Amino acid sequence: MTWLARLVLGFALLASGSALQADDSEIAIGSVIESELRAGETQGYTFAALALTIASIRVEALDDRLDPQFELVDASGDLVVANDDFAYPATLDALVQAFVLPKTGAYRLTISGLGGSAGAYRLHLLPGYDQLERRDLALASQDWEVAHSDAPVGLRASRFFSVDMTGSGASAVILGKRFPARREFYFEAAFDFVSSVNNWQLGLAFHFQSPENYRRLLLRKTGYWRLETVTDGFVEPLVDWSTHPAIEPGAADFRLGVLVAGQHIDLVYNGQVIDSVWDEQPAAAGGVGIAMKTDETFGGLLSFALLQAQMTVPTRLVEPVVPQRLLTKPAYLMAHDLARQQLAEGFGTIKVSLPESVAHSNRAGVTRVPIASGSAFSQFALSARVKLEKSSTGNGGCGIIFHFNDTEYYALAYVTGDGEFGVAKREGAGFAPGVYGRREPFADSTRQLLLIVSDEVIHFYLDEVYAGSLPSQPRIGSLGIAVVNYETVESACQFADLWLLSYDE
Repeated sequence: MTWLARLVLGFALLASGSALQADDSEIAIGSVIESELRAGETQGYTFAALALTIASIRVEALDDRLDPQFELVDASGDLVVANDDFAYPATLDALVQAFVLPKTGAYRLTISGLGGSAGAYRLHLLPGYDQLERRDLALASQDWEVAHSDAPVGLRASRFFSVDMTGSGASAVILGKRFPARREFYFEAAFDFVSSVNNWQLGLAFHFQSPENYRRLLLRKTGYWRLETVTDGFVEPLVDWSTHPAIEPGAADFRLGVLVAGQHIDLVYNGQVIDSVWDEQPAAAGGVGIAMKTDETFGGLLSFALLQAQMTVPTRLVEPVVPQRLLTKPAYLMAHDLARQQLAEGFGTIKVSLPESVAHSNRAGVTRVPIASGSAFSQFALSARVKLEKSSTGNGGCGIIFHFNDTEYYALAYVTGDGEFGVAKREGAGFAPGVYGRREPFADSTRQLLLIVSDEVIHFYLDEVYAGSLPSQPRIGSLGIAVVNYETVESACQFADLWLLSYDE
């Protein structure tokens, strides 16, 4: 962490004392803690983090009595993430994977037992993913091997595990032999005492199959970074030389990390995500390690100490975990969250953006108002804030129509003033069974809808909470907003901040 980042974090913590409570335990990202809850008890933990820090939280029940749940709030008390059962009934553990913290400051994590349940638990608060695969603090030279080098590489372990290489434009990869070959993971290394007479390039190698096939993240002394893929010995940039305000040029100590979720890659500097990339070519499982290059013009000696390396891996139950809660964000930020959680393939393209739109009807049934006329969509994510106004009693509601081909073949996501909600497909004269539920309606009748639609499944979120999924199939059709009246009632639906990310291209 640079001196500026430390100063910013220090001021943020002083300003965020409201997030702390006297009985909170102070912890850090990277902690694995065991404790026990008494019946009806809530335990609190506080930790500090910079904005754009990527982390996972898992509360693992250690006995059958406990059904754990947690909430994470920022210094203002605003909810960041929460979970109860991420994969019920397979497990009662609470889990949120690979989420990005929105602000610099203090965060408060509270853990309790659902329904007052009690028992022992293990808390995992880790960088990247929720399972600690390996953390290497006492690095030894025999645990690392030179997998590729254009020049001699020295590995030494005395006070520190140190590496050096001399040459002109020479490159090398050293692999951590105790780190398993994985396809999805978070890998991070802490560097110190980085020095070179001239420029240097230093970073991470991952998905290492052979010296001719791997990926690498390189950071230059000047503060620029580059993500490369090496295929059959040919080097091609996934992202060419770029920089970020978090990077301190010339810093002799820093941490670099990379998180891989399917084809989504997060690039991390000192714990903060500096960029996210969609890799068009899926990679197979491979090794991880350190990549380096000496100055290409003048050459010289590159040396550094490796202080720590760690890998975390995701929990998977056949398919990626569907988050129980997704907070509303602008479309471009939501695109990265959906890709990171593997709910969508790619970052998508914003095809629809409507600040305001209205639909009204006084008859029973579904009344459609087309939007984005002339466009059809197959796979997409759509978010909208909806407010229902009724001038008479009766169960009226609002919805989003998609995959519309005619009045007898379309899909509908809806919510009513009485709190009913669902996703259903119109097939001929009626609707086929789909997602259905009921929640307490809000006093102001404003609800937040989020749809994630692929060729295989439709995920529906209501008020940022997972409402259910419906199997899907490849289908394309137009889009519309709708009034959904169960009976004759005067209903007006106001849609605000409606956007659609298309994944069709």
